[in-house]
Amino acid sequence: MEAAADWASLSDEQLLERRISTLGLQLEGTTLEPLIKQLYDELSAKGLVFHPPCHIGDEWFVPVGIPAIFVPFFLVHDRLRALERTMMLEVEGGTKEWFLKLIRHEAAHAYNYAYHLPRNKKWEQIFGQTSDEGTPDSYRPRPFSRSYVVNLDDWYAQSHPFGSRPGSTGARVMLVGRRCKSWNMSMS
Repeated sequence: MEAAADWASLSDEQLLERRISTLGLQLEGTTLEPLIKQLYDELSAKGLVFHPPCHIGDEWFVPVGIPAIFVPFFLVHDRLRALERTMMLEVEGGTKEWFLKLIRHEAAHAYNYAYHLPRNKKWEQIFGQTSDEGTPDSYRPRPFSRSYVVNLDDWYAQSHPFGSRPGSTGARVMLVGRRCKSWNMSMS
């Protein structure tokens, strides 16, 4: 593993030649650590004891069936954020507010997998059926539809298998604590 000082001063071209796994990236001690703690504090405040573990990945995601959140590697270091901005013209989750929106959304997926919530009959009665299909590569947004929440940009809830009914998972996770008591579900 390389120390940050060894690669942070490289040119974009040189940095792009490096394998992510050789950069020695970790979430601990970064500006992301307090934001992850904020998510955990919000979950605890709602009575939710499960805190999805966070890891570094190549993009925002929760692996299918695994209650863990992967945060994009480029958010871990300022040099990587600069490279991402150069290459992609933006840094997804690059502000505190945007990061928290995205990690809350991903936390909802982690809760779905941890507790199999879409399989629960009461869940289905409240939120509707969940699609078994993956997120499509493209979709035609309906910007004026009232059948979806708008918690993420680009009408993302309309494309998402867990966002196919009013109230996407990002909006659902904060309701879970209240609902679990009425469903007699253990959240520990």
